Amino acid sequence: MNIVFCADRRVLPGLHVALYSVLERYEGKSRPDFTIFSDDLDEADQRLLAKSLDPLKKPYALEIRRVDAGLFAGFPQLNGSWATYYRLLIASMLDANHFLYLDADILCDLDVSQLENLDMGEAPAGFVSEAPLSGCADRAVAKLLGVSPHEPYFNAGIMLVNAVEWRRQEITEQALDFLRNYPAAYWDQSALNFVLHLKAYQLDERFNTIVNMRKHWPALKTPVGSLNRLLHFVEYPKPWDLGAEFLHPQYDMWRSVLRKTALRDFRSWQKTPARRLPMTAKAKVGYQKAIKDRLLFTGYTKGWFTKVKGI
Repeated sequence: MNIVFCADRRVLPGLHVALYSVLERYEGKSRPDFTIFSDDLDEADQRLLAKSLDPLKKPYALEIRRVDAGLFAGFPQLNGSWATYYRLLIASMLDANHFLYLDADILCDLDVSQLENLDMGEAPAGFVSEAPLSGCADRAVAKLLGVSPHEPYFNAGIMLVNAVEWRRQEITEQALDFLRNYPAAYWDQSALNFVLHLKAYQLDERFNTIVNMRKHWPALKTPVGSLNRLLHFVEYPKPWDLGAEFLHPQYDMWRSVLRKTALRDFRSWQKTPARRLPMTAKAKVGYQKAIKDRLLFTGYTKGWFTKVKGI
């Protein structure tokens, strides 16, 4: 099974957790082949990732593929990086008919091999719906598509791709054309939602459980190992961002996997490429929400109270 990430050194702690958790739970008959598209990861980074994975004593392949970041010069960056756009290139650069794309800010607590033979028909990709268009945060795209209360807006952080259909329907070309001509508040996710509107296959929410959505908290009360979900740490702070040890509601879940990897001693204040305090307005709102949610999630999981707004 081909499993793909797009990452740079600023998300390395997340990448170690993501790769380790995927391989730990993987039970497929075929070997997982991990490919990481990056503009700055090198052989030393690959050796360190292997140091995290090898103790699992499971077969796997790991390759880092170099991407020219200049291909996206002029597009708005995400946290100072163009890496989010690299997923648009995977179908043309990877010799595979199908692949699973995963963001680095995930923790996998299920066996993704069950997706390997999923028949999506002529859908170029499968996603989990984040919200109906009428309720999604990407208002510009929702307006372009009609603000329907029934049609989905999907999160592109987990993406099951039928590369044959993706290439045939020229999804990359259409997405790039959108990015050149329309506002994209959510970068390539905005473009993919526009281009794949009513063409995407809808995956079960277990394959992209956004942990900062309180409606998912009841499913997160059990420890890692029994969640049967692919957790996604969207928004700010990421579990490796500055201060996340004290602020992120689900930090302990993420840390429970990090301590099994070669980066077990990582702390957000250490001088590494991952050390950063996001300074955008969106990040500041995220940090403020995280402080409140940390208290609420702790109280909810410990049974101090049973009612939380949003659940």
